[in-house]
Amino acid sequence: MTYAEMLSSIIQESRMSLRQIASKCEDLGQSITPSYISQLKNNKLPPPNPEVSIALAKACGSRLHAALVFLGYMEKAPEIIRDYMNNSTRLYKLVLENLSDGQGKVPMTREARDFISRLDVITAYELASTYLEQGNFSPSSELAEELILISGGAVKAGNDAINVFINDSSMAPTIPAHSMLTIMPTKISLLKEKDIIALYPYGRKMVTLRRIFFMKNQVLLIPEDTAHEIISVESLDQIDYVGKVMSYRVDL
Repeated sequence: MTYAEMLSSIIQESRMSLRQIASKCEDLGQSITPSYISQLKNNKLPPPNPEVSIALAKACGSRLHAALVFLGYMEKAPEIIRDYMNNSTRLYKLVLENLSDGQGKVPMTREARDFISRLDVITAYELASTYLEQGNFSPSSELAEELILISGGAVKAGNDAINVFINDSSMAPTIPAHSMLTIMPTKISLLKEKDIIALYPYGRKMVTLRRIFFMKNQVLLIPEDTAHEIISVESLDQIDYVGKVMSYRVDL
């Protein structure tokens, strides 16, 4: 993955406009324009200094600021260094996939395998090294489940509930980004005003959240973070509804 590709992905996941991102960067002490961000994500300009990369990632609510900075350095590094790091990354990914197949209680999903294939250098290393102890790999039996969750999939939690990882800030600060949710697939008829529900918007793989309000002829799904859009539908049958959020914990 290139710097431009990662930045483009981070921006797409944020569901924010370039103007909104530029405004949040200003709050973080980096004065940049929407046009400049557009040129960076379209690979029209070389990666910026680390401070700008960190501000861009944080403005989008992403934890990938270290990986974004690293990719910026990689694109300026000598070819021999780039080759070494790319080969190392392929090894980390292969190890993760093989460990998941051999240790997991649940089979790996296609989405989880795709997630592994798209990992950047830093994330692949961090994930693989989590299971490295004194030179030997020591994976947990939940490795496959963990990879399924962070790739946007759901894992059964018992009593029909499911665990889902969210990567956006749509309901922050009530529910911060990078939280692990417990969701109960609740009948639409049993939902109450102001319940927080989970849905897959616009065919995307990652869950987002909204607070539900019932109007006369429509249903409004309202985010707490105003950078995210309000969704208006005539019926919840028109969206890819997942269930009602019962609890969450912050994934540190």
